[in-house]
Amino acid sequence: MNLPTFMNSPLAWGALAFCIPLILHILNRSRYKRIEWGAMHLLESVVKVNHRRFQIEQLLLLLVRCTIPALLAFTLAKPVLTGAQAPAGKSPVSLAILLDTSYSMSAVDGDSTRFAEAIDAACAVVEAAPRGSEISVIQTGGAATLLFDRPVFDAKAVVRRLRTLQADFGASDMQQSLDTGMATLAGMTHARRELIIVSDFQPADWQSGNPAASVQQQVAAMSVKPELTLLQIGREAKDNVSIDSMEFSKRPLGVGQQLAIRANLRNHGNTSRDRVRVILTVDGAEQSVTQVALAASASTQTLFTCEFDSPGSHIIEVKLTVDDSLQADNQYAAAVTVWDTIDVLLVDGQPSSEPLKSETDFLSVALTPYTFGRMKLSDLVQTRTVSYKSNLKNEFESRPQVVVLANVPRLTEAQANELRDYVDSGGAVLICAGSQIESKWYNKSLHRQRDLLPAEFGQPKGQFDEQGQSARILAQHFDHPALQFFNEPANGDLSAAEIRQWFELKVPNSQLTEIDGESTGASQSSPRRLPPGINPNSHQSHFASSMATVIAFRTASLNNSFLAVPDERLPATSLPIVLAQLDNGDPLLVEKKFGDGSVIQLATACDADWSDLPMRPFYVPLMQQLVTTMATQLTPPRNIMTGEPAVALFAGPKPESPDPAVIDTQDLQLTTPTGFRRTVRTSLQGNRIMARFDSTTRPGAYSLQTPDAETIHFVANTSRSESELGLLDQKQIASLAATMGANIVKSPAQYLEQDRLRRNGWEIWRYVLAALLAFLFLELLLQQRFSRVRT
Repeated sequence: MNLPTFMNSPLAWGALAFCIPLILHILNRSRYKRIEWGAMHLLESVVKVNHRRFQIEQLLLLLVRCTIPALLAFTLAKPVLTGAQAPAGKSPVSLAILLDTSYSMSAVDGDSTRFAEAIDAACAVVEAAPRGSEISVIQTGGAATLLFDRPVFDAKAVVRRLRTLQADFGASDMQQSLDTGMATLAGMTHARRELIIVSDFQPADWQSGNPAASVQQQVAAMSVKPELTLLQIGREAKDNVSIDSMEFSKRPLGVGQQLAIRANLRNHGNTSRDRVRVILTVDGAEQSVTQVALAASASTQTLFTCEFDSPGSHIIEVKLTVDDSLQADNQYAAAVTVWDTIDVLLVDGQPSSEPLKSETDFLSVALTPYTFGRMKLSDLVQTRTVSYKSNLKNEFESRPQVVVLANVPRLTEAQANELRDYVDSGGAVLICAGSQIESKWYNKSLHRQRDLLPAEFGQPKGQFDEQGQSARILAQHFDHPALQFFNEPANGDLSAAEIRQWFELKVPNSQLTEIDGESTGASQSSPRRLPPGINPNSHQSHFASSMATVIAFRTASLNNSFLAVPDERLPATSLPIVLAQLDNGDPLLVEKKFGDGSVIQLATACDADWSDLPMRPFYVPLMQQLVTTMATQLTPPRNIMTGEPAVALFAGPKPESPDPAVIDTQDLQLTTPTGFRRTVRTSLQGNRIMARFDSTTRPGAYSLQTPDAETIHFVANTSRSESELGLLDQKQIASLAATMGANIVKSPAQYLEQDRLRRNGWEIWRYVLAALLAFLFLELLLQQRFSRVRT
């Protein structure tokens, strides 16, 4: 709605001068003298017609003469058209700019990039802001990030900072960015407020949730309504190839073991590419090169294998060498942790000197199959077996990654406390049932008193008598990383194992794993050559056959057990989680987080007394997956999404440390993907030291120097939704603007013109002056016409 406003309002009262010609007309109106004569009746019709015409002419001339002084007054008052509010003039404004810094803004658009055009537009808007305006810039890439911690009044400082920015941040989260922008505006001080969105407006950025409707609701709730403006940058591009994701096996990796990597490539363009060069680098050094063909608007996969000759943190990266519109999505990286060894302590509750008669014999061989088979390959897991009657305090102090209690009858109170402290400080414990355990002691001491045991031991079930029946593991889709390997039927069918005896596990407030489907098919393993001295009809022969399948496990895990990089984390919870069940509904494996560690409880024995699990080919990968996952799952993820924190945990100070606060405030150095060094302050969290870095909005590798002078890597990746370089069309962006109640501009010049009109209004005095001159000329013409002699 446009309302007229005058720049010189007092002069507008001069319009009352229209009364002057009106008064003169009334005072000087002609008075006629009536004269009667005989032939008058012959002219009556003519007189009537002439009198009526004369009145119309005089009224028309009077109207023109009254309009002339009014137009003159309006011209001198300089009228302008404004909106519903008075023009702001040069009053300061609270300005928030949402600047798209996502990686799609690096797309080449003509001679420059979209981002360069966006920076020029933002700088033009900031430079034109009136003196005293407060300005805030919110970067949308990766996560909503403020350019300055608070709004600033120095436009030149904002422009200088803007000129130093680079794109290639993560994909935009427009909902979060708009919420941040509206919250920033709400905290500003000026009565006039504006929010400008400078973006390429890709459909993917606006499809998550309903950010436009959310903004409309927020504006309606604000006491001071801001002006919203959409400024679209760039033109649609089609020529782009990207690496959409990279996947690799989630299993813990040892030195010399092969890692299979699968890269998913996509051609977003309409042109086929016959030879796309794909390179795998490890720690920056080129390892493998291949070429693939990519059809138009199609995707493909390429596989690599690599191995590491040293333990620690490593970076693997897949790169494309291709000429396209967007280079930012032509590489994809991941952090890989290579373990030297995983130390596992086996606490035997039923030791024996006979082969495969001790409670932990089958488990020990399953965890170290290469050592058992006297092969040249080395085992990732190293086991130590001790009796439950030994001094466990020294064993716990050596900090093994995993402790297995195998059919341990009970522990002393001191040992129970040591076990609790071990788990609380980040240890992992696997408790296996058996004929020797004293269930009442476990329930009282570890479950009720120390809250360490995931579930109470209930009644023994199965073939304890002639009426008992055996059970099988329920075939289901496994969500836990330790069991995901068996979601592929070729890796083994857990339901084939017969569980003859087990304990009922009473799980309080349990969270059952969701069953999405069933695994089908049994493992078909070929006959294996047994080590010398093994009787083919004995338990040893069955287990040796199971052990031999570890080679197939290693190969299958390379080809089938892939995990997308961001999904290697486990949700932390204090509630017990049922990982696997028996077909009668009883839990078989239950996990519980305790402090910084975790405990897994197995309802049956780990040897062959209560089940034929050790006789099955999948026993070796099952135990290796279970133990190695327990050893590594408590490490915070090294592969994250942009905007998520990079967290590292280190061993905390020893109890006898004289000044733990010194460690609490230690500074570590972190290097960002762009090469900048940042300081990260550590803090004491429970029993461990934590370093946390939150500014991971840019994809790439972040390197952290640990207190032990080692380097660990984090890799932040982002959704590749923006690799499709199409933009919202005019109809879509108009619909978006209508929903948000926003204006649309196509260039910063158009925005500045609109801003000038909002500030100063639309000056129409020139048009009023033209109308004045037209009425003066019209008055002259009418005067000449009406005063001529008529025949």
